[in-house]
Amino acid sequence: MKTIPLETAAETIDKDRVRLRVAVPEAALDPALRAVYKRWAQQMKVPGFRKGKVPRQLIDARVGSDVVRDEALRDALPGFYEEALKSKELEAIAPPEVEVIEFEAGSPLVFEATVDIRPEIEIPDLASISVDAPSADVTDQDIDEQIERLRDRFAELESIGREARRGDFVLIDLNAYRHEQPLEEASAPDYLYEVGSRAGPPRLDDELEGSRPGAILKFNDVLGDHAGELAGQEVSFTVLVKEVKAKSLPPVDDDFAKTVGEFDTLAELRDDFRVRLKDVKRGLAEEELRGRVLEAVVDAAKFEAPNKLVEGEFEHRLKHLEDDLQKAGMSMAQYAREIDSSELEIRADVRRSAARSVKAELLLEEVARAQRIEVTEEDLGREVAIAAARAQKDPQEL
Repeated sequence: MKTIPLETAAETIDKDRVRLRVAVPEAALDPALRAVYKRWAQQMKVPGFRKGKVPRQLIDARVGSDVVRDEALRDALPGFYEEALKSKELEAIAPPEVEVIEFEAGSPLVFEATVDIRPEIEIPDLASISVDAPSADVTDQDIDEQIERLRDRFAELESIGREARRGDFVLIDLNAYRHEQPLEEASAPDYLYEVGSRAGPPRLDDELEGSRPGAILKFNDVLGDHAGELAGQEVSFTVLVKEVKAKSLPPVDDDFAKTVGEFDTLAELRDDFRVRLKDVKRGLAEEELRGRVLEAVVDAAKFEAPNKLVEGEFEHRLKHLEDDLQKAGMSMAQYAREIDSSELEIRADVRRSAARSVKAELLLEEVARAQRIEVTEEDLGREVAIAAARAQKDPQEL
């Protein structure tokens, strides 16, 4: 099928942003028009005509020739735009802003497309970049940390007489009221609560810290988003502290090793941790090394990430952060106070991270092109299989 040439002019209007003005001969719209008339003929019921055999004149009379032309334009415009990009050897990195300038019967179609294009990327001299590889050695401290985690899992809670501190557990009766009416959905009798866990009403941890068995605490609090229908409402709480419990950790000895697994001695338990940690630390070291190399390449590259891509990545990351905070029952303002920052500084950090991420992605794509790295069907199949296993789905379905 013969391609009808388009007249395309390109104008640079900003860094990595181009406006295309494209003139399309009217004949180039004919295939799209035929397809639209065919669809209408299949859908339209006209007495005396079989489905699919309704003539154009009747379709124009019923729906209007302008409607048919507009539909054909919507179908054909993406193809005209792609052809215009190819003619100017441009690569778009975001959807264009398209404006139809002229679209009259008997005249060429004229439209303008403002598009963000892939910047010119010069790969830094990779041979000149060096980074320090992280150690993959398993140290005694690594094993000690694993032993401490294991001790924590086998810890027992013992009642104590002192005041509650962060990390302690308290057995409480939590009673909630609104307008002096009990709220069962926000109350919890015999509730074993970890002080500092932030799992209850926002003020609960601060109120419990320093309390002793027998204490009665009363306070008002505004519930967070996790409280469902009560979110944002002020609720009165009365808390009876029944017990304060602290973790009692088992001693690290041969008996402990026998308790946690099939080991006769503590030395055998430590040797088992050393073997298992070896592969884990090697994998972590390789991953960190890749990250360090990429950071060094990004630092050495002399171009800025396109604003359009950065803005899209920034919005995506900010939404993800806000969703995570909402699930945790926190607002952005509360999170900023927790990390001793401000909402403006958090946004700036997210934007900087988004810009580096976009820059890294563009660099890796350019390296792949320069090195002629191609994705094979085997590569795709392996990744699909891994993703399917994680999602517990059939690979074909995925």
